[in-house]
Amino acid sequence: MRCLSLLAVLTFGLPAFAADDTYDLRGPAPKKGLTIVRQSTLKIKDADVTVTVMGQKIELKQNLVIVNEDEDEVLEVKGRDIQKLQTKIKKDTVNTASNINGMEMKEDKSGELEGETVITEKAKDGKWKKSLLDGKPTDEQVKELDKRAGPENDDELYPEEKVKVGHTWTVDAAKMKSLTGNSFTDVTGKMKQKFLKMETINGEECAAIETTGTLKGKMKDDKGTPDVEMTVVATSWRNLKTGIEVKGTITGTIKVEGTLKMGDEDIEMKLEGKLEGTGSSKLK
Repeated sequence: MRCLSLLAVLTFGLPAFAADDTYDLRGPAPKKGLTIVRQSTLKIKDADVTVTVMGQKIELKQNLVIVNEDEDEVLEVKGRDIQKLQTKIKKDTVNTASNINGMEMKEDKSGELEGETVITEKAKDGKWKKSLLDGKPTDEQVKELDKRAGPENDDELYPEEKVKVGHTWTVDAAKMKSLTGNSFTDVTGKMKQKFLKMETINGEECAAIETTGTLKGKMKDDKGTPDVEMTVVATSWRNLKTGIEVKGTITGTIKVEGTLKMGDEDIEMKLEGKLEGTGSSKLK
């Protein structure tokens, strides 16, 4: 909350914030030239995985660590909507550790777009057009580009009016790209949000907002579209001066179940595990 000097108390008798203790959680509109560096780590821990191939069931334990680092530069803005964005994908890795009957297996994989710069631009039909800044994408890169979501306006996630600490509201899970990223489609569910408090981070006032609930959807994958269910508790710290989420945490559970195509074989897969993640953003 706003600091208050003893002199102000003696002079005016009332706290300086009494006249206006409400906050605009949406923040300012994005501006051309704004450059944001984003980092995130998501862990799926102690997951129970069952894979069934040709009637044979295989059970294993699995841990996954997904790390992303991007640099976004806003190239065009219309009102409060970004029309064109440049994204340098500095890191996009998935580290997997599996245990099958006591045998440990590890795999480290980088995404097809790691090291590339992606241009995302809104076309006349309102859809997002995605391309590489340099060169023509490979077939695998085209698939990854198709999965990427555009920089949609997130105003609908927050109240239109100024609100006080403690205010609660509900939003559609499909609009929460901070939780679903580029990986999910057909998302359903309602998420409850609460304005927890104001907190100073790196000298700036930030609104701490808690999000809880369960969302369901389908995972985008060229091998299939398994069903996904996530139950989460997430907290984000939103800089009200810039509108940037400077810090975020998430815990919860995840379930993935469905049929995947591996060569000519259909594989039934089921995963259940714990979620844990952190993220941060800063202006460059």
